[in-house]
Amino acid sequence: MKIMTNNKIQNSKIKMQNLNLKCKIKKILLGSFLSLFIFSGASCAQSTDEKQPAENKPQTANHELVYLKVEGAVASSFDETPDWAPKPDPMAPVDGDMATRWSSGYRDGEWLYFDFGKPKTLSKIIIKWEQAYAPRYEILTSDDAKDWKRLILLEGQSGGMNEVVFQPVVSRYVKLLGLSRVNQDWGISIWEFEPYGPKDKNPDEAPLRETLKAKEKKTEVEEKREEIMKLTDHKIVSSPGPVSAQEFQRGVNYTSWDADELGTDISDYSLIYISRLGVGHIALMAVRYQDDAASNRIYPDPVKTVSDESLGHAINIIHALGMKVMLKPHVDLADEDARVNILPTEDWFKSYKEFILHYGKIAAKYNVELFCVGTELSNTTTTRWKDRWLDIIKEARKIYKGPLVYAANWDEYDTVPFWQHVDFIGIDAYFPLTKKNNPPKEELTNAWTEHADTIERWLKENKLTKPVIFTEIGYDTIEGANKQPWRVLPTLAKHVESQEEQANCLNSLLTVLSKRSWFKGLYWWNYFPRPEIGQLGYTLRGKSGEKILMEWYERLK
Repeated sequence: MKIMTNNKIQNSKIKMQNLNLKCKIKKILLGSFLSLFIFSGASCAQSTDEKQPAENKPQTANHELVYLKVEGAVASSFDETPDWAPKPDPMAPVDGDMATRWSSGYRDGEWLYFDFGKPKTLSKIIIKWEQAYAPRYEILTSDDAKDWKRLILLEGQSGGMNEVVFQPVVSRYVKLLGLSRVNQDWGISIWEFEPYGPKDKNPDEAPLRETLKAKEKKTEVEEKREEIMKLTDHKIVSSPGPVSAQEFQRGVNYTSWDADELGTDISDYSLIYISRLGVGHIALMAVRYQDDAASNRIYPDPVKTVSDESLGHAINIIHALGMKVMLKPHVDLADEDARVNILPTEDWFKSYKEFILHYGKIAAKYNVELFCVGTELSNTTTTRWKDRWLDIIKEARKIYKGPLVYAANWDEYDTVPFWQHVDFIGIDAYFPLTKKNNPPKEELTNAWTEHADTIERWLKENKLTKPVIFTEIGYDTIEGANKQPWRVLPTLAKHVESQEEQANCLNSLLTVLSKRSWFKGLYWWNYFPRPEIGQLGYTLRGKSGEKILMEWYERLK
C-alpha cells in the first residue's frame, strides 16, 4: 500500500500519470456558444459582453487549410516541480510529439505565445490539453509581441482537445493566456498547439503531416515496433507459455491512470525498453473507483480507468515481446482515502464480484498467464468475509483457467483466510527496513533477513506450500525511502535524491530472498508508459537501481 500524505502530491501524481490526450473533442465555432466571443481589433482589456458581429461566420468545412509553421515561442514560466516537470521548452507544443509538453508555474495568468516569423493568416487552432487544463482562457494576436488584441475568450472549458474555428485574421504572433486553472495545485499544461490557415492566403505553408514529416530513417526501436505491430494486427497474440510454480517471476508493475495511454505508440516503445532489461513478467494494473470507504458501487472512471481496448492492446504487445502478463485489477477511492479502509458489505461484494469477473473475462480472452483477484483489501479479507472470497475465486475459475493470486498488503498477508484456494501467495512487500537515511548495506540486508524469516515461520506454522511472490515492491529515489516504503512522501522538493539508497534496498532484497526456496519472484513498483516521469519516484528507469535489477534478473532466469 502506498499512502499519500499530501493532497497536492496525490493530485500531481494522478495528473502526471493521466498522460495521454483524453477522448474529448470539442469543435468550437465562433458565434455558436455564449461563452465564446470574438473582438476584431479590440483591446484585451475590453469588456466581454460585446456581441459577435453577424457577418463573422466560421470557416466552411470544405475550405482547405494548411498548418502554419512556428519559428519561435516564449513562455511566461515553467513547472519547476523536481519529480514531474517536463523539460522547460516553449516549443514543445509545436514539435508534433505527444511525448513532450509545456507546463506553466502554479499561478493564474500564465501564458505562451508563438512566432510565425512573419504575418500569416490564421483561421483555426487545435489545442491538446494535458489534464492540467485552463477552464477559462484567451487567444490573443499581435504584430509585434507587445500590443496584444483579444481574438477569443473561452469559458467553461473541460480540457481534452479544443478545435477553435474563426474568421481569418492576419497576425505574426498568437498567444494563449490562461485565466483559471482546473486545479489550484497545478499550473496549465499543453501537449500540442496547432495553428491553421487557408491555403490560398498562406501559399508557402503545407499540411501538418508534411510540415512535421517523420525522419526518413527509422530508429531501431521504431522498426521493432513495426515488427510487433504486424504480429498484433487484428488478432490476439498467443501466450509465450504458462507461469509455473517453480518459475522465478522477473517482473515490474506497468501503471497508467489514463483511459487510452496503454494503446499509444509511446507505451509500445516503453514496453520494448522494459523487455530489454531482462524483465519477463509485466503486472498490468487496471483501476476502477468507488466514491469513499463506505460506498457499495465500483465503477470505471471515463478518464482514469484504462479502457478494455487499450488494455488488450498492451497485453498483445507484451506477448509479442515474449513476456508474460499478470492482470492486476485495483479499486481506488475517489476521495483519495486508502483502499485498505474500504468497509465491505454484501452489496459491496456484489459490485466487487462483477468488477473482478469483468477483468477475468479479459484475462481469458487475451491469454493472460496470471490473474490477481484482489489488491490490498485488508478490511475485506477477514474470516467474516471468507465465503464471499471463496465465491469470487470459484466464479473466477469458471471464466479464467490460469493460476490465481491475491496481492495482500505487507501487514495483511498473515490474516488472509483463503490462501489454500489460490495458486500463489502475493505480498505487496513495503516492509519498513531501518530508521535511518542511507543506512549501510549490511543493515538493509539484516532487515530483509528478519522479514524473510518471519514469512518463512508463518508459512511453516500454517502448513502453506504455495509459492510466494512480491506482487509489489518499491522505494522512492530519495534519502530515507527505506523507512516507510509505502508512503509517497509529501513535498518531494524537500527531499534529497538518493539513487544509491533505492539501489541498495533492491540489492539487499534479492540478496536475501533469492536464497529462499519458497520465494518465486517480484514485480517492481513501478514503470510508466512515459519515460520522463518519476525522477524522485519509485521507477528505476535510467537510474542506478535499474542496473541492479538487470543483473539480478539475468542471474535468476
